Amino acid sequence: MQNESAPGARGPVFCGVDTHADSHWLCVLDWRGRKVLSRQFPADAAGYEALAGAIAAAGEPACVAMEGTSSYGAGLTRHLASLGMPVREALSPARTQRRRPGQGKCDEADAERAARAAMPGSRLGTPKSQDGWVDGVRCMLAARSGAVKARTSAINTARSLLTTAPEGLRSRFRGMGGPRLMEELPSVRAEGALGAALGALADLWAAARDAALDMERAIEASLEENCPALLAMYGCGPVSAAKLAVAAGDNPGRLRC
Repeated sequence: MQNESAPGARGPVFCGVDTHADSHWLCVLDWRGRKVLSRQFPADAAGYEALAGAIAAAGEPACVAMEGTSSYGAGLTRHLASLGMPVREALSPARTQRRRPGQGKCDEADAERAARAAMPGSRLGTPKSQDGWVDGVRCMLAARSGAVKARTSAINTARSLLTTAPEGLRSRFRGMGGPRLMEELPSVRAEGALGAALGALADLWAAARDAALDMERAIEASLEENCPALLAMYGCGPVSAAKLAVAAGDNPGRLRC
């Protein structure tokens, strides 16, 4: 679970973290690029504290380069940032280089690669803020996306059932668009098992439609309060504006022209 080498002299250190759902691997290098520490920590509150303590014990962190600052590493990013540690976003190795066939992923090596990227001269990104209004918009955008997928799935499933339905039932809905079809399907709810299934799909569709609309209204209200300029852009509706806000995060300096 741990591998330590080269005694660390007190002074500036460069750190790299490879993040995962259940554990994070930390690598610490001294100013000469010598490995001071390489260890795995649990991805929970206690693990965050232990990892931060290991960095502080090794020296003064000049930079902590972390993969997945907006996903698996979001919690650790917030914790280290709250302690005043300079966290930067490192690109995943999968994006920057291809592995040879048969070469598996090595968390320890990926953490060291991130640590070396933290040393001067490397290009790193600025992590997105995870505690502002933009993160709320991100959550609502994700919920809306799920509702839209559920709405589309309900339509597709209903059409599939109607494809093999008796001709009398199928002909009643032939040529209807998706929304009108789902609005009309409750009329066959009492017509046996097929009617009950179609009625249930119509209920699911209506609930998903309403949920998506509720999220769009909430997203628009948040944008109007916090960044009305995005909504004022020509042809930019609430969903498109929300995606732009999420791409930039609470720190728009992440996006460069």
